[in-house]
Amino acid sequence: MAYDRASSGSTKTRSPKLAATLAKLLELEQSENIAEDFPEEDSNPDADGKVRPGLKKIGYDVERKYQIDKRSRSEWEKSSNKAMDVALQVREIKNYPFEGAANIKYPLVTVAALQFGARAYPAIVDGNRVVKGQVMGRDDGVPEIGPDGQPVMVPGPDGQPQPQWKTPPGFKRAKADRVSAHMSYQLLTEMEEWEEDTDVLLHHLPIVGCCFRKVWRSEELARNKSEMVPAIHLIVNNRVRSLSDPVPVTHEIFLYPQEVEERQLSGTFRDVELPKPVVQPSEHGEDEAVDGDDDDAPHMFLEQHRYLDLDGDGYREPYIVTVHKDTCEVVRIVANFRLDNVKDDGKKIIRIPKEQYFVKYSFIPDPKGGFYDIGFGKLLESLSETIDTTINQMLDAGHLQNAGGGLISTGVRFKKNRVKTRPGELEQVEVSGDIRNSIYLHQWPGPSAVLFTLLGMMIDAAKDITAVKDILTGDSGDKGVQTATTTLALIEQGLKVFTAIYKRVYRALRKEFKLLFMLNAQHLSDQEYFTFLDEQQVVAKTDYDIKSMDVCPVADPKMVTDMQRTGRANVLMQIAGSPLGQVQNPVEALKRIYDALGTEEPEKLLIQQQGPSPQEQAMMAQIMAEIEKLKAAAAKDMAIAAKTEGETKLAPMVAEHEGHMAENEARLKAGELALKSVVEETKAQQADRKMADESARADKEFEARKTEQKQKASAA
Repeated sequence: MAYDRASSGSTKTRSPKLAATLAKLLELEQSENIAEDFPEEDSNPDADGKVRPGLKKIGYDVERKYQIDKRSRSEWEKSSNKAMDVALQVREIKNYPFEGAANIKYPLVTVAALQFGARAYPAIVDGNRVVKGQVMGRDDGVPEIGPDGQPVMVPGPDGQPQPQWKTPPGFKRAKADRVSAHMSYQLLTEMEEWEEDTDVLLHHLPIVGCCFRKVWRSEELARNKSEMVPAIHLIVNNRVRSLSDPVPVTHEIFLYPQEVEERQLSGTFRDVELPKPVVQPSEHGEDEAVDGDDDDAPHMFLEQHRYLDLDGDGYREPYIVTVHKDTCEVVRIVANFRLDNVKDDGKKIIRIPKEQYFVKYSFIPDPKGGFYDIGFGKLLESLSETIDTTINQMLDAGHLQNAGGGLISTGVRFKKNRVKTRPGELEQVEVSGDIRNSIYLHQWPGPSAVLFTLLGMMIDAAKDITAVKDILTGDSGDKGVQTATTTLALIEQGLKVFTAIYKRVYRALRKEFKLLFMLNAQHLSDQEYFTFLDEQQVVAKTDYDIKSMDVCPVADPKMVTDMQRTGRANVLMQIAGSPLGQVQNPVEALKRIYDALGTEEPEKLLIQQQGPSPQEQAMMAQIMAEIEKLKAAAAKDMAIAAKTEGETKLAPMVAEHEGHMAENEARLKAGELALKSVVEETKAQQADRKMADESARADKEFEARKTEQKQKASAA
């Protein structure tokens, strides 16, 4: 059975050794937990001297690789933690230049992150449809072919012959629309965590620079699941180029004791004794002690996607190994490959591609070429520190100027060791001579105007980086009234940085949707019913055909704000009112304006164009049928003439056929003229009906104004 599946769809003859290896791989793929039947200790060397690792060695290797990868990104971790503190405006006690000095954090990164999230989130989740199906290849139908090699023709609804379709025109488009509706339903309704996680991701991304989505099939929930994973909890060596590379990827997972017990009871985890957690990472990824009395403290597990040779053939296969962080105890191993994707040459395995679970969302690529990207926290680190220092220096200067202070001569006698003046009160002192000669007050200059100018320059520079312009926040300044084209140009220029970042988010969304598409193709039932836009719909497993379609976000990466959409709609309206509007389709232009403005059900606002009446359609069909008959007769006469042209005895018949051809040609031209006359007459009738409708509408408006004037006159 294993060999049959491994060799299905292939005509290659495989060696017995390869067939045994494929059978072993199938057994490993179908196992719910390979670690259940795996030995703790390493095996003895086989005939080739190879040693299969035991669970203990696998667990220690996972933890060791985890620490190596974590050290490789230590610099990024420090920068990321600092950026998060700046965004959250974490305030620390500052005792320089004096105790309790000002330590204000200007919300530069905070505003930039809020602005990015506020624009990106509604642009991505805009309405009830977030996934769009794109047709790949031609979609004009595939006709049935008869024994003669020609398309089979059958009578159509109008009685005219038409092809009998094996695949009707628009079949791919209809399938793509069903997939689009079903995946949108899944993301917004069935997968409850997706929209909320998207909101969190789009606010987290601009601060630290990158974030991840984990996409998989949850057996506990019996549905697809897409979970946002902060970059601090997904450990990859910083020298790696892409998640698709064959390198270990470690996900830090936190499970409460109740969740661990449930997974052990269901067989997902091995039933092993786990001690209480001693330390657990904080929000910054640093280890902190756990309260010894907390029985519900979460356990930390390392889910590492790595390569191991568990079938003993010398070639490492991709697996997912879950290890308890504190004890290095392996609790689960599952295959991270599908046997259908294994490549071989008939003698040995060539390649085993791994299944993808993670999608990386990138903000700005690391200029040094590191795997982890950078965000506003890193880009604005120096500017933010300069702005904070400048503000705090001015506040400290104002504080010193207001508080005063100075020096007092030892000859001055106070009743108290310290004198604090209060408004409206006088203190008695013993002094000989002029008291002003015994007390010196510091003359603090106060906040510097130069520092204030420098502060404004630094803030403007930061706005250039973060694309937080006045016009983007709804303030046009003192620029006065501007045209739609000018406003649109200013918006697009101000959003250059933001648009480039948004395109990266768009690419990541596309990858995430493809992973969900493949999960549906594997796990969806033959037919699944769902409700989308208050309508009961159905999608089939066969609709998820990656060869005939692609999926992508509905969101347009070039239209990221309502102002851009409105600006483009205004441009279309200005063109429609100009001489250029004479050469464009007004109905299509109006549709695009409604779409840009987000108008719901715009088709109800458009007047449906009336076509020919049923009698006119029947007359046109009759003329077309007559023309087709004439064409068939002419073709027959031409075939007879061609056959008898070389036979001199049949010359009179040829002449007769030529006469028939001339007669049929004349009748054909007459039919075409009659058809043209009917079409022109139909257009004239439509124009007359339109003119009559406009005249009737004008008469009604005139009568209404006349009645209104009479009523006003009567009232006067």
